[in-house]
Amino acid sequence: MKAWMLDYAYLVTLGAVIAMIVGSAIYTQQVKRQSEAGVQAAANAPEIAASASPAQEMTVTPLPTIAPLTVHPVMLTAASTQWPVEGEVLRGFDEQALVWWESLGCFRTHMGLDIAGEAGQAVACCADGKVKSSTWDELWGWRVMIEQTDGRQVTYSGLESSVVSIGESVTRSQTIGTLLSRIPCEGEMPAHLHLQVRNKGMMQDPEAMLPER
Repeated sequence: MKAWMLDYAYLVTLGAVIAMIVGSAIYTQQVKRQSEAGVQAAANAPEIAASASPAQEMTVTPLPTIAPLTVHPVMLTAASTQWPVEGEVLRGFDEQALVWWESLGCFRTHMGLDIAGEAGQAVACCADGKVKSSTWDELWGWRVMIEQTDGRQVTYSGLESSVVSIGESVTRSQTIGTLLSRIPCEGEMPAHLHLQVRNKGMMQDPEAMLPER
């Protein structure tokens, strides 16, 4: 009887030990699984957060467009010009009426201003500018064309000589040449200067840019 009881106690003890070992193994496995699940959740957390809160696109407002600066030539007034010679007006500007040109033997419009002078008299520049041409013409004598700072192109015809050269900058009242005794194509008239003004491709009355006398 005593031996049986000892065997029974041994079996009960062995069963308890086995139960403890199995329980401990099961608990350890559960803890391991929970730990792995936590690590995985922590690893995926940034992706979830990134997808849950996408970055907002920045809206860039373009700067207003600034129109290019346009530089216009300074328009000269009568106060900033002068008469090239001091004689009286022999014949005025007329772009419509026909005038008899005795030396040429024909009727033509008179697209300039004839100002009386004396042979050899100095001719002054009407306004500041730059010499664009200085040439001898069989009908007009020396012709000097000056582009003024206001854009007008002024031609001085009937010169005996020219004392300026192409590309030279000139100023108002500067001498550009001297008068002929007679202009070949206007030989019926005494010594004078034939003044022409062109503005933006159109011929204009020279008196409009000259000061009143």
